[in-house]
Amino acid sequence: MIQDIAPWRFGNEFLSAVPSDDDNVLDVTSEGLLLRKNGLRVPTVREWRAMNAGAGLVYAFRLMRREESERGDAPMTERACAEGREARFFLALRQGDDASAAPSLWQRTPPSELRAQAAPLPLAAATAQHLAHWYATHRFCGRCGGPVRPSSKERALECPACGEVIYPVIAPCILAAVTNGDKLLLTRYARPGATRLVLVAGFVEIGETAEQAAAREVMEETGLRIRNLRYAGSQPWGFSGTMAVGFFAELDGPEDIRLDASELAEARWVKRADIPPCPDDSSLTMNMISRFARGEV
Repeated sequence: MIQDIAPWRFGNEFLSAVPSDDDNVLDVTSEGLLLRKNGLRVPTVREWRAMNAGAGLVYAFRLMRREESERGDAPMTERACAEGREARFFLALRQGDDASAAPSLWQRTPPSELRAQAAPLPLAAATAQHLAHWYATHRFCGRCGGPVRPSSKERALECPACGEVIYPVIAPCILAAVTNGDKLLLTRYARPGATRLVLVAGFVEIGETAEQAAAREVMEETGLRIRNLRYAGSQPWGFSGTMAVGFFAELDGPEDIRLDASELAEARWVKRADIPPCPDDSSLTMNMISRFARGEV
């Protein structure tokens, strides 16, 4: 899955760091993440400063090799990861979406289109998108309306006028793999362009547990009741700013589906042998579908 990046290790602890020329820049706009065309790597601070003006840099995270002696393909940088040492990443802070066209030899790629690339690029791209959206949509204090600034003590924004502290927004959501003997409930979203068969999913509401959210979402979208929920795993999904929590569950009652057409274009029971191959293994959804298809559940 996207968070499985061995032999790298993701270091998300906060550092009050000043970027050096050889550190890396995550420059995300509505058009995508800035990447070198050949090699799909992000620019170094030196390269980025040579082609950008007017944007600041704030520390994001670092990547470390698990074993210093490891070697291998490292798409994120030309040197740091491949040489087995720490690579630090800084996020470009822009006022709105003021990016100019990508310079020659560079391109902007939507982070979601990088899901099938080699680790750790998908996780770095998703996390960069998550952070960039948070910074861009929290430029002013929700209490007094004054401009906020990055904290020097933690990953947060602080208001110098009233002292309000704002932390990154992470929305919890659930995934429910509902089984009925040798069949799995698969759905397709009603939104335009949705073609993949996926699991029932939805956000956890105020005052409910993840298990209660799973039962509610399945009932609301398909009219089915479930029982015997078993934890399947969790996953950060920065593309949508969420933390997904997955459950396998059994059908509890009649199998007739009452579709919520405002949310889903279809929902159907699919036999284990008829489940189509998953397009990639980056998401917890695809991982859970594959586990059922292989007979592991």
